[in-house]
Amino acid sequence: MAVHIENEVLIGAPVDLTWRLANDIRHWPDLFGEYASVRLLHRDRTASRFRLTAPPDRRGRVLSWILEQISDPARRTVHARRIGPGPLDHLSVQWCCTGIGGLATRLRWIQDFATRPDAPIDDAAMMSHIDFGSGARLDLLRRRIESVARAERLVGGGE
Repeated sequence: MAVHIENEVLIGAPVDLTWRLANDIRHWPDLFGEYASVRLLHRDRTASRFRLTAPPDRRGRVLSWILEQISDPARRTVHARRIGPGPLDHLSVQWCCTGIGGLATRLRWIQDFATRPDAPIDDAAMMSHIDFGSGARLDLLRRRIESVARAERLVGGGE
């Protein structure tokens, strides 16, 4: 069964800044807090492929996976998909940044996935895990982008 999840957050920062920071893959470990490392495998104008590695879990296991994404800077949208083994049969993520009044951004994540039949958890449990985690990651991302926005306004003359 396919599962569909949508999460969004309102960020008190201009859309250009939000887009730039959210797309800076090298800094995802700092922005999202859930990755130990990111290694870029391929990048051209709009497409990238990279390996994400999570910190060790309670048992010391380190999970790693590959993500491919296509970015559309003009529309401020990203389409991504997870590649390789893991508990998910497939995972696709779309996200978009929409400017609101010049000083705020609505960041929306749309995720579609299905767990593999042999996974240790089912779709409902995975949905709960992903939905809760997405809300927490979006809130952390919001706080970090707003912090950069405040610092840039101070450095830029307090406008």
